[in-house]
Amino acid sequence: MDFLNRAFTQLADLFRSMTPAARITTGLLLAVVVISLGYLFTYRVSGPDCDLMNGEPIPYGYMAKMEAAFAKANLSQHEVRGAHILVPAGQKAAYMAALADADALPPNFGKALAAAINTGSLYESDRQRQDRVKIALQEELALIISRMNGVESASVLYDTKKEGGLNRQTVTTASVAVKPLGSESLDPSQISLIRHLVAGAIAGLKPESVTVADLTGVIYHGGDSENGGSASDNLYVSLKRIHEQEWKSKILGALAYVPGVRVTPNVELDPERINRVKKVKYDPKGIAVRQYTQESSRTRGNGAPGGRPGIQAQSPNTPAALLSSQSQGSQETEDDSKGETITAPNTEQTEMEKIGLTPKRVSILIGIPSSYFEKAWRKLHPTEEGQEPQAPDQAALKTLENEEKAKIQKHVAALLPTLEGVSDPTQLVNVSSFLDMPGEEIPAPAVTAKALAWFGQHWGTLGMIGLALFSLLMLRSMIRAVPAGPKAGGAAAAPAPAEQEEGESPATISAKRLARFTGGGPSLRDELSELVQEDTTAAANILRTWIGSAT
Repeated sequence: MDFLNRAFTQLADLFRSMTPAARITTGLLLAVVVISLGYLFTYRVSGPDCDLMNGEPIPYGYMAKMEAAFAKANLSQHEVRGAHILVPAGQKAAYMAALADADALPPNFGKALAAAINTGSLYESDRQRQDRVKIALQEELALIISRMNGVESASVLYDTKKEGGLNRQTVTTASVAVKPLGSESLDPSQISLIRHLVAGAIAGLKPESVTVADLTGVIYHGGDSENGGSASDNLYVSLKRIHEQEWKSKILGALAYVPGVRVTPNVELDPERINRVKKVKYDPKGIAVRQYTQESSRTRGNGAPGGRPGIQAQSPNTPAALLSSQSQGSQETEDDSKGETITAPNTEQTEMEKIGLTPKRVSILIGIPSSYFEKAWRKLHPTEEGQEPQAPDQAALKTLENEEKAKIQKHVAALLPTLEGVSDPTQLVNVSSFLDMPGEEIPAPAVTAKALAWFGQHWGTLGMIGLALFSLLMLRSMIRAVPAGPKAGGAAAAPAPAEQEEGESPATISAKRLARFTGGGPSLRDELSELVQEDTTAAANILRTWIGSAT
């Protein structure tokens, strides 16, 4: 505390010894220093280097709306870089508040539908509610499409109508207008993706009923190729592209050790979608289906002998004549057996079903940069330390190139499927070399350009730092320029002879002191201040003389 008291006392004495103008100047300089330090700490000594949306790209259609919100809130220290806005770190909260007040924040998925549901009233009709949800769904689909890669903005419109007649069928159609980034056109895969996205979000809508308009000047009707449909709507083309991408990624992985390799696969698919084969084999022996046997037995015999022939024997009341012996007739037995067997042909049926549109033939075209073979030769023939690298022998380099191509052919052919009629799969792999031309190096920015860019970004901070330093130097010079008052206890003693400047006599010193009060030379105030510092006694005598003569 004693240190603080002494410091405060010295400052108070110093302030009382100043003139009114010096006091005002000192106060202003102190205010400048405090304001400069406050500015530096508040804005963290930084330019617009903080991403406002934390790295998330801003949709193209909302950039102008956000800048208008910043202008309305008098915020001008931001910088637009592509799809990002950079702001000072200390002002990020102010920029976000400005966007929230102006309702200019980029929307999130589902916001439009949530707003459509929450803004309903009890007095609206079903038709109004359906129209509100329909518009919200269109905005939601447009937002989703605009977030796709390579899409700048999008707009979706759809309509549903019931046809007349007994069937009363419902017809739904949609149109999507897409503006790609720059002058690029939509990729066929993107067109198919947009169609299926819109069709899946709207009930009863088919992908072929969605028309996609590329605002660069191309329109794609439904999935019918005759009406301008994209090639991606063709199942054969779509599967061909998918298989080629798979083979390309697989072969690139196998040749990852070759820098700059180029792989182009060609996949031929079986054009038949479904192939059903049914084979029937007949057996000449056949199989007994039904068999039966019928047996019968029959006996036949002659009758007994008759009476005496004639009328007398037949007349009535004639006694019968007894035969002397009974005579038997002849008998015959007959057996009959019948059988039947019904047979059917013996057959063996085989039925096979193959799914078509599968890879039928895969051929690969591989390009190897010529620099790869040269680097491989140099690695096999390293340069001894202290010697200059030698140019490779062309004959040896050509031999090495042929060997490496053969190795790559065998390496890739092992991945290809077995095909009928192809005994050597390396015939399906074509390896060639190409002269890789290095691109022009982008010149690095000069030091002066970097310095100017850095100064242009932080000029405000540098100016405040310079102003604060200048104010501190001015305060220091003013404090040192104020003369110190006489010490308590009388005038200070004259300096000892030992304190005098070496090599100077007393007469020379007196002459210098008298010359200070002549008409030429420095000002009287400066000389008097120097005299007080060197010889307080002499200065006190001079002042006493002046005061006495004035009175």
